[in-house]
Amino acid sequence: MLKKLDWYTIKTYFGPFIFIFSVLFFIFMVQFAWQEMDKFAGKGLSPADIGKLLFYLGLSVIQLVMPLTVLLSAIMTFGGFGERYELAAMKSTGISLGRIMLPLFILICMLSLGLYFFTDSVVPQSQRKARNMLLNIARTKPAVNFEPGVFVMGIPGINMKIDDNKGENGEFLEGVFIHMDASAYEDQRTIIANKGKIEPAEDKRFLKLALFDGYLYDDEVKGLTSLQLQSQPLRQVKFDTMVQYFDVSELVEKAIEEESVTDHYKFMTSKELVGRIDTLKLREEKMHHRVYRERIASIMPAVIRDSLITETTHIEPSINLIPLEEMSNKDRERIALNAIQDLERDIASYTAQKDEIIASNKFFAKHVLVLVRNYSNALMCIAFFLIGAPLGAIIRKGGVGMPVVVAIMIFILFYLVYMYSENLSKNGIMNPYWGAWLPVIVFFPVGIFFTYQAIRDSELFNIESYLKPFQKLFSIFGNKNKEHARYQ
Repeated sequence: MLKKLDWYTIKTYFGPFIFIFSVLFFIFMVQFAWQEMDKFAGKGLSPADIGKLLFYLGLSVIQLVMPLTVLLSAIMTFGGFGERYELAAMKSTGISLGRIMLPLFILICMLSLGLYFFTDSVVPQSQRKARNMLLNIARTKPAVNFEPGVFVMGIPGINMKIDDNKGENGEFLEGVFIHMDASAYEDQRTIIANKGKIEPAEDKRFLKLALFDGYLYDDEVKGLTSLQLQSQPLRQVKFDTMVQYFDVSELVEKAIEEESVTDHYKFMTSKELVGRIDTLKLREEKMHHRVYRERIASIMPAVIRDSLITETTHIEPSINLIPLEEMSNKDRERIALNAIQDLERDIASYTAQKDEIIASNKFFAKHVLVLVRNYSNALMCIAFFLIGAPLGAIIRKGGVGMPVVVAIMIFILFYLVYMYSENLSKNGIMNPYWGAWLPVIVFFPVGIFFTYQAIRDSELFNIESYLKPFQKLFSIFGNKNKEHARYQ
């Protein structure tokens, strides 16, 4: 049963926790939005769609915000206890630091469990929503991402191609070709302009395109007989300026929530990832056997190779070799060229197999990292609490001064280990399981050690204990100098 002291500790902890989490989440979201906003702004998306997309993408930052929040809140809470001498008062009644930390430790364990279920269920769903929204934006808004020399066929009713685009946002177009979609029995219209410009439309559901110095070609074929078509002249209209509006609202409204990508590894729960990883292991094993057989086939003569692979009796190969000195120059050159070609072919084969193995290892490592870090990120909350609470009791400073500095330094070290292990795992240098657990392996023992030393009131963190030997040494020399001074 919780006592008043336990409730007081939890209540004191929750204040900084909610404040810090809100601030950190806002900072991470603003930084993320600042980096990603240029991909969405001015592309016909409503503020609600942009906000929804940023929200989906931003939910993943909670995995990093939560451990840092736990660390900083623990340092601030126990630092405040020490600064207000509340920690000393608690200890004077016979309550140990471990007992003071116990209710918060249970709370952090529950919070870690909740973070695991959050990253295992909510985050994959948000990532799936965000990725599909990005994909649909790219598909439904191709007009604002023109690629020179490529037909843009995603805009309803037209096929369009440009020779080049310039400007800060690529709004100035050159060599514009537009053909209105129509069947063979409908009127045909084509527009060719030397220059064009994408201008902001009053209604964001439309794409406004201003064309300059071009020709409009009309071919009326609807309802005409074959004889009339033969005598129908092609109408050509030269223009200096023409403004065209293209309706893209239907694409944005219907496709923005369409989900065409559903099997990405970031969208899977732990159970689904385990099944996918088992499948990838079997696939890698088959690939390794195939590569092994290909290597045997490339380095051994056919007779020996077949006898080794089929495990039959050994067959002595009968090969008649002609001495090199008996060969003509043409034969020698032919053999040398064949050898060079064989080497080049083997190098190309080795390179292709190497790239295949590296790509397979990276793909496997990404699955393992996502799976294991669902657990490791949750455990980092416990590790950071075991580090932050003792440090706060030692620092004895509350507020946002020294605790913030200490927390940021620890978090930077954690982030370096986090990213370093991830890169090593993806590059095949480290086993992905070890890479995913490395932050926990590094920081969890540190947290246990700090907690143990703080509970024992060890002088490990007392700077004066390290200065005492030097103070004694200086005092000895100082006393000797005083003794000599007495007889001078």
